[in-house]
Amino acid sequence: MAPIRHAIARVMRSLVIKFTLLSGLILILATTALMSVEYYLKRAENTETGLAHAQIITELFATTLAPAIAAGDTAFLEQRLSHFADRPDVDGLYAVNVSRTVIAAEGDVPVTPGMRAADALLQSALGAVDTRIETVGDDIHVAAVAVHDGRVVGAVMTAVPIHAVARPAGEILRRQLALALGALLVFLPLVAFVVQRALSPMRKLIEAARAASSRNLDIRIDIRTGDELELLANAFNRMFARLEASVKRVHRLAYVDMITELPNRERFRKEVERVTREAADTDREGAVLFLDLDRFKRVNDSLGIGEGDRLLDAVARRLREAARGWDLAHGETGAEPSMVARLGGDEFTVLMPHVRDVADAARLARRIIDSVRRPFEISGHQVFLGVSAGIAVFPRDGDDPETLLRHADLAMAAAKRNGGNAFEYFEASMNRSAFERLVLENELREAVRDDQLVVFYQPKISFADGGISGAEALVRWRHPTAGMLSPGAFIQAAEECGLIGEIGNWVLRRACRDAEAMRQTGIAMPVAVNVSAMQFESEDFAHRVIEALDESGLPPHMLELELTESTAMRDPERVIAQIAPLREMGVTFAIDDFGTGHSSLSYLTRMPFDVFKIDQSFVRNMMDDEHARIVVDTILAMARSLKLKTVAEGVETPEQYAALRELGATLAQGYLFARPMPLDEYERFAAPGGFSASAVS
Repeated sequence: MAPIRHAIARVMRSLVIKFTLLSGLILILATTALMSVEYYLKRAENTETGLAHAQIITELFATTLAPAIAAGDTAFLEQRLSHFADRPDVDGLYAVNVSRTVIAAEGDVPVTPGMRAADALLQSALGAVDTRIETVGDDIHVAAVAVHDGRVVGAVMTAVPIHAVARPAGEILRRQLALALGALLVFLPLVAFVVQRALSPMRKLIEAARAASSRNLDIRIDIRTGDELELLANAFNRMFARLEASVKRVHRLAYVDMITELPNRERFRKEVERVTREAADTDREGAVLFLDLDRFKRVNDSLGIGEGDRLLDAVARRLREAARGWDLAHGETGAEPSMVARLGGDEFTVLMPHVRDVADAARLARRIIDSVRRPFEISGHQVFLGVSAGIAVFPRDGDDPETLLRHADLAMAAAKRNGGNAFEYFEASMNRSAFERLVLENELREAVRDDQLVVFYQPKISFADGGISGAEALVRWRHPTAGMLSPGAFIQAAEECGLIGEIGNWVLRRACRDAEAMRQTGIAMPVAVNVSAMQFESEDFAHRVIEALDESGLPPHMLELELTESTAMRDPERVIAQIAPLREMGVTFAIDDFGTGHSSLSYLTRMPFDVFKIDQSFVRNMMDDEHARIVVDTILAMARSLKLKTVAEGVETPEQYAALRELGATLAQGYLFARPMPLDEYERFAAPGGFSASAVS
């Protein structure tokens, strides 16, 4: 069967065969339609003829038998009915008198002599004194009234088969079918010949298309038929004339970066694949350098995208010069040069097809870092950049483009974490760290989804009366296997995977509900909630805070929001506008980790904050480091001048507590009083008699 199907498939690829078969199919359908119409018309005509025939012979029977019916001559009637029933166009008949009593019957009839006929057609004929006719199945039933000497004496009922008068329609159908088959045998070869001649120019088009598919574009199709095929040939010629230039342009778009004219990611990947394959065959080493510019985003945001593109082009020129200089100074004669490519954004790569020593890659990386470190002149501005480089050596660190780029990227990320403007070799531990971070991010998503996060509360103690003046809400992760995790174990991962905003909003809602629940029990303690930079920069930040307050019923003055100093000073004007509607409601704001950022004093006097939180690094060292004590004293003096409250974080010893009270701090927070605790423990701690500052002072 397979060879037959293959042969049929090859034949059906021919347009000549297809058009011939299509024409034959159309002819068959047209002939069939015409034959069907004629057949049904003839059948209808035959049926009408049969009805008339049945009526005539029945009326003839009735006229002939009327005297015998009037005389009740049963013997004569039986003789005549038997003679009539022998006709091929009669299935059966019977005669009745005026009372519808059957006198005689012959053939296939539902009555016997002596019965009273109940046929409705017969009753209708006698009642109307007229002939009645109907078609029942394949028979024609006729009831004719018998009249003798001017009076009705009875009736005759006959059954005439339709097929007796319909046979000529079948004969016509067979004759038409024979004529149609004959026409097909003559017509199809003629159609095939005409179609083949008409489509012969298609062969030229097919040959031209095959030549173009083999990249032979120097062809010309000459077809002069004056029809659509000639137009198609001219279109092919115009297409071939432009195709070569288009192919070159497509190749350029596919493999060249439009901004820097460097090879792009796809071209670099193909080259790495080729070089690593050749290196495996010749047992030699090479290296891939992954480069990421330091501080480029800041320059791009300040000067604009257009100037940023010009800067990228300038960086590309320096990278090419550095790689070319390295090849000329250290490369072997006839050796394949290094390739510089741009992956996208501010990421570049360098392929070193062959290194005599893995230290060569580090030397080139240092040359590149020194080259990029020199200032760039962009639109009259001097721009300073740095570059972080990661190095992956093949085949040691991988033998395919994806693995080498991933490992070099991990090494680059390590260099950037170490301060940037440096290089790092890939190490297996980086891969493990990246995998562990990926697992952590996935587990963190599950934690948010499965409600594994909990809120702990660390109390704040008033220096004035030693009582509890509120608490800070701190998120914890109840890990299914690792147990309770502090924020230091997962907050950075949450920031990198974009979950920090969702986690922050959840903590805000939970802290408001808990604070309101405690207030209902008589423990009216303000609660402070940390706000991440991503959460604060969201356009609907104020709306989410108001929504949390409305859902919980917590009075706004009992909620304090803490922003880090770097977040508060990143865009002071925007910060002022963002927190204004919340401050009008009564929500208070605190600057967290104050003293570790770079606050502008001019903005600081305008910022609508209520609390300075002194970073615990100053509090921890103030008893041993005079400079730390001076910083704490300065912050407290500034807060008093600005009429702001202060919270000293990280108070762990009675000496620190006493010194801060002497310097005039407002509130203290730290392990000296209590560690962060679950809500139920905090409720017992904050209840009357649950804590006394005199026990720790």
